[in-house]
Amino acid sequence: MLRTVTAVICCALVAVALVMASAEAAPQGTDAAVAAAAAKPTPRTADGRPDLSGMWYRRVAGPVTERVGKSIVRVAGTPTVPDRYDPGRPRYKPEFFAKVKELTDDQINVDPAFHCGPPGLPRIGPPQRIFQTPREIVILYDDLNGNFFRVIPIDGRKHRASIEPSSLGDSVGRWEGDTLVVEVRKLLEDTWLGDNGLFHTENTKITERLTRKGDTLTWDVTVEDPEVFVAPWKLNPRTLTLTPSAEIEEAAFCEDRGIADRVTKDYHGNVR
Repeated sequence: MLRTVTAVICCALVAVALVMASAEAAPQGTDAAVAAAAAKPTPRTADGRPDLSGMWYRRVAGPVTERVGKSIVRVAGTPTVPDRYDPGRPRYKPEFFAKVKELTDDQINVDPAFHCGPPGLPRIGPPQRIFQTPREIVILYDDLNGNFFRVIPIDGRKHRASIEPSSLGDSVGRWEGDTLVVEVRKLLEDTWLGDNGLFHTENTKITERLTRKGDTLTWDVTVEDPEVFVAPWKLNPRTLTLTPSAEIEEAAFCEDRGIADRVTKDYHGNVR
């Protein structure tokens, strides 16, 4: 992660430079390399469950975008596996089209994540580092807006009834075979699900599925919000490869981003 977010403000030049850098590293992140990592033996804990522990994703820089026609595509990656990931978009009910457009057009002013607010789920992205015990897993994140963590019970505990909503919600995990299913509720309504006005209500439910095969981890996410969605939003699954790095950097002091673009409202570079 960059030590400052100044580069994000100067998005045009920085995006070009980092996109080129990712392209140069692309041969290292081949499908064959991912397949070879998946073919390795899957580590297991003493109780026979897959061990999800490890460093799965390390942000090299803040979200970088490139413009394709009038579309913005996020380009990010790890030191060895460049990533061109498009999570897709949820299908809102027609009566909410205008609200999504309004938030999108004014994102530079109203997006909480642009003003040092927590990114929320699933916007924060896949697990970066995981620690696993028989009772819970802990997920660490190194984000532009700070360091975040989640403590997820996996021993049969239920959702807490009295907890207040938060940016990362209340998570409870259960095993379905070799897949850890994490159900998230109590998400703070002020967060966005993703870039471009993807708002949600307080009744949102997120289901994450984490499956380890060898040295790969697949993150599969479904978002349900029947108040505003026509149907559940299933993000494109994302497969990560274990990295030897174990470093989560201390986040730099967050600065308000996009100040230079508030006149044109041209910067939409926080797609997950």
